[in-house]
Amino acid sequence: MTSLLLRADGGPTIGVGHVARCLAFAEAAVARGWTVTFAGEAAWLADRFRALDVPVVPAADWAADVVLVDHYGLGELPETRGRVVSMEDGTYGRRAADVVVDPNLVLAPREPDGTGVYLGGPRYAPLRADVVAARRARSGVPGDPPRVVVVMGGGAAADTVAAAVAALRDTGLPMSVRAIAAGEVPLPPAGPGQHFAVGPPTPELPTLFAEADLVVSAAGVTLTELCCVGAPAALVQLVDNQATGYRAALSLGLAAGLGTPADLPAASADLRDLLSDPDRRAALAEAAAATVDGGGVDRVLDAATLTVREATLADARTLLAWRNDPDTRAWSRGSQPVAAQVHESWLRRTIADPDHLLLVVERDTTPLGTVRFDRIEPGTWEVSIVVAPEHRGHGLAGRILMVGQGALHARVGPATLLATVHEANTPSMALFRRAGYHPATRPAEPPFAVLERHSRPA
Repeated sequence: MTSLLLRADGGPTIGVGHVARCLAFAEAAVARGWTVTFAGEAAWLADRFRALDVPVVPAADWAADVVLVDHYGLGELPETRGRVVSMEDGTYGRRAADVVVDPNLVLAPREPDGTGVYLGGPRYAPLRADVVAARRARSGVPGDPPRVVVVMGGGAAADTVAAAVAALRDTGLPMSVRAIAAGEVPLPPAGPGQHFAVGPPTPELPTLFAEADLVVSAAGVTLTELCCVGAPAALVQLVDNQATGYRAALSLGLAAGLGTPADLPAASADLRDLLSDPDRRAALAEAAAATVDGGGVDRVLDAATLTVREATLADARTLLAWRNDPDTRAWSRGSQPVAAQVHESWLRRTIADPDHLLLVVERDTTPLGTVRFDRIEPGTWEVSIVVAPEHRGHGLAGRILMVGQGALHARVGPATLLATVHEANTPSMALFRRAGYHPATRPAEPPFAVLERHSRPA
């Protein structure tokens, strides 16, 4: 049985976003039958861990098959027994790890540091089960009057929440506002047709998002939850490490922007326009939901159970058997069997050439498949994947492709990836489309099609 140790902290001064992400991993890991422990200050989410039979302990001994750290205040970890998964936010939380996850909308430049697999982008945002359920439950039917939620995170000062509510009041529009805050908030008096209420953080927050006509939120961890639910949002850049996500959400059309807390007193005109335009809110919600699909937590846990290494000459016999398998040859551009001597010469050249990266993906030292990347021009690589014949039919292809891409990113940074796929190979077409590939503008030679996928550098 796989053991998972989660390390994070939450509280009134730093919020609970990191703990909430750990809770998402705990839910999914428990559902897989893993044993899970949470180490740190769980704040008001402690009961949620206990409901999963996940012990909450004050400190970590770092002894687990998988150690997942979501903490920007910790540096390098002591030696651990298992694989380390580290959550990053640009330069925040950076440390050596087997798997690094940065679920931001755009990715900061990152020099290779020995990380084995780098999973970057909103596909890897860990969302709790109740957030994904709220995504399915959202109807999008406007409220009368509009329902507005204000949530700035556990670390927000009360005057920031109050300023957001005051800006809503100054729109002069009727509305029902629910503000979420850890402490007391001096709410301004409501105007005609307006109703204001404030309450503590609640596990019902995803449901409130799903029912809201607008959410006024900090641009932190909550942003990915809002995107997943498909809630129209107006964002506030609360602290410096939210700047990149804030700008990205606005440029991608996922949310409206209200600036920093200092800008809130002048935000009423923008809020009035937003609350008066249901079509604009619907467009923001649709774009947001298409960007964050809610499957990130399972992708990260899948990656944590796989290892990726560069191929060696010792792999020659195995790789040749996979290459000459009839099903592999049926969909390849070269369909004839390859002789052992020819294959070994090719393998020697490939291993030595920096324009090629040949990876073997394993689980518990058992080879599952291979991913090959061939650089065709600066910043652009062609990808090909083979699943070991004895492991086909078990849903491994997507996982093998995912960690292969993550290994390439860890070594060379963001890149454009091209996949040349036989048009009749329906499973392979579906595999790459699920992984975010789209028809390329480059010409293809029938019966093959070219698909492409772009990383999003900052």
